[in-house]
Amino acid sequence: MADLDERACWCGHSDLEAFSPDYRVCRACGTLVSRARHSPEIYGKDYWTERQTAHHGLPDIRQRARLDLPERCAHWLARLLPLKLPPARILEVGCAHGAYVALLGWAGYDAVGTEMSPWVAQFADETFGVKVLAGPIEKQDFEAGSFDVIVLNDVLEHLPAPVDTLAHCSRLLSKDGFFVIQTPEYKEHLTYEQLKASNDLFLKHMDRNNEEHLYLFSRRSAGAFFGRLGFPNLDFSNPVYAYDMSFVASRAKLPVSDDAAVSAALSSRPMGRLVQALLDKALESADRLWAIRRLQDTAGRGNP
Repeated sequence: MADLDERACWCGHSDLEAFSPDYRVCRACGTLVSRARHSPEIYGKDYWTERQTAHHGLPDIRQRARLDLPERCAHWLARLLPLKLPPARILEVGCAHGAYVALLGWAGYDAVGTEMSPWVAQFADETFGVKVLAGPIEKQDFEAGSFDVIVLNDVLEHLPAPVDTLAHCSRLLSKDGFFVIQTPEYKEHLTYEQLKASNDLFLKHMDRNNEEHLYLFSRRSAGAFFGRLGFPNLDFSNPVYAYDMSFVASRAKLPVSDDAAVSAALSSRPMGRLVQALLDKALESADRLWAIRRLQDTAGRGNP
């Protein structure tokens, strides 16, 4: 177990109950809170190469750059398009290899990413030719209202001060801007013993990962978190993996474009037609589920 640091919950409550050897639970809002100390230096080159394979049992960043593009990234784009047609300004915080930033650009968006590691930012540039800025989002030179959409996929759970970071991000959004979030889902009705008894895949986000996953949200706590930020409208959708939750957080209910409008937006430019073909294949083929099944059936696999 990592050195313990009895942090309070993001909501301010410090009187937390024991949940597992590495986590406590905040009954006030429904969040699991890691007891491990935060180590920001963990997210360097070794995290994306050695740690991904040796610790998490996942492909390294070079393989993920290829595997994620037609699967995870296509899923995310299909969700976004009806909510915000291109052109629009999009920021992906914690964009990893940059494949989704690239896909957004091909679809017609003005997209930029951030990553903690300069090595990862350079990797994204060399691999996909995308703009990725190194360092915390709070240190970037963005003006207020710079973006229409801010994406955090598999990032919220890693933030040591999520309220401060997302409050900063909210100031970067335009008047009608919104967040797109993917994060592991803590199901409040399940105890740690029940998770272990069923070998629930959510355990992969807890066991040996608590130095990375500092806050694990339930749907209730996600609603409280974004409501406090001024984005009370949460629209949940099917995530790529069953142990995650995927939602859009907005100030008000968002209008939704129909399939014809999405098709027209993509087919208006050559690269958009290529993206449209990629999405069509991803949606019609049962093979797009191969990665999900493999992760569900293979012990030790997870999505850190």
